[in-house]
Amino acid sequence: MFQQEHITTKNLHRLNAWCSRGDSVYLTIYVDAAIAYESPIAADGELDEEKFDIAFESKEREYTLNLADGISAQAFLYYYSGDAFYDWVAGISGILFFITFSLCLIAFVHRKLRYVKQLKADLDILAGGDLTYSVRIWGKDELGELACGIEQMRCSILCHQKKEAQMRSANSQLVTAMSHDLRTPLTSLLAYLELMDRGKYQNEEQLHHFIRRSLERALHIKSLADKLFEYFLVYSSEWEQPDMEITDADALFQQFWGEYAFSLESQGLTVQCKMVPLDGSLSANIGLLRRAFDNLYSNLIKYADTCQPIEIVCCRKEDTVRLTLVNGISPHRDKKESTHIGLNTCQRVMQYHAGSFSITEANGKFEVNLTFPLLRNTR
Repeated sequence: MFQQEHITTKNLHRLNAWCSRGDSVYLTIYVDAAIAYESPIAADGELDEEKFDIAFESKEREYTLNLADGISAQAFLYYYSGDAFYDWVAGISGILFFITFSLCLIAFVHRKLRYVKQLKADLDILAGGDLTYSVRIWGKDELGELACGIEQMRCSILCHQKKEAQMRSANSQLVTAMSHDLRTPLTSLLAYLELMDRGKYQNEEQLHHFIRRSLERALHIKSLADKLFEYFLVYSSEWEQPDMEITDADALFQQFWGEYAFSLESQGLTVQCKMVPLDGSLSANIGLLRRAFDNLYSNLIKYADTCQPIEIVCCRKEDTVRLTLVNGISPHRDKKESTHIGLNTCQRVMQYHAGSFSITEANGKFEVNLTFPLLRNTR
């Protein structure tokens, strides 16, 4: 080859074209024990000692060259083919990694998209009105948390609808019962009024009898109307906020519970009333408070044990007024029917007044506690 290409000692540089085909070729030519040629990778000092063994010039790699000018030279040739295989392996590994990563990513995204489609299908069912359908929850990631939130919202709406259905049923039963209960006394009242209007009575005594019976029927109708109002106050969610007025706390409680204490004693009950100066003002609706206090008074009349005293304590604790009623429980309480609407009315009234209402029953005692916020000190 050297003779055909006319390679002589003077144009050995033409071998650079052959050696430059790859960076893994190392060629050294000696003429008379002196270096006549080195491949560019060795001549430039770019030899990678990790790829090439420095002691590569061994007899196994020694070749005798006959140059075109008749001179014989010794050549040492080293070719590192591992780079080519390394490049191929690295390229194939990169491609396989990219394919594997892409497949995993596609599978992951496909799984999430399938779950999103499932959530959409579940929401379509819920939007159609079937709130008994449970939303399926997969995983604990953001989509799982979203599905869990939707499921909680479904259960909340279902519970709310159930309560509304119960309230509508109760309202219907109440209207039916009230209409029936009102019809009887109203019919009797109209009959007595008609008899008196036509003068269908024999004497003054019978006239007074008709008047008393008419008054009893009117009071009965008023009692039924009060119960209807209380039921509306307790269970209605659209009741307007009552008008409030600023009033002196001492005057309010002393007036109300002074009257109630006197009335309870006139009914044969023993009352121990303790009113501590409150020195403050309240924002209150007098009408609603009187209705709540009337219910508490009515409960004392119905269920208090006449053999035990009733304790009424009204005192100030920091910036609140605390009213406590304690009475013994009548042994005949279980025989008297109660709907508990009166106590529920008291609780609703206290909510309107930004206060609290609680009841406790222990050791034959029934205790009611009410708290009212004081606006400011009057002194």
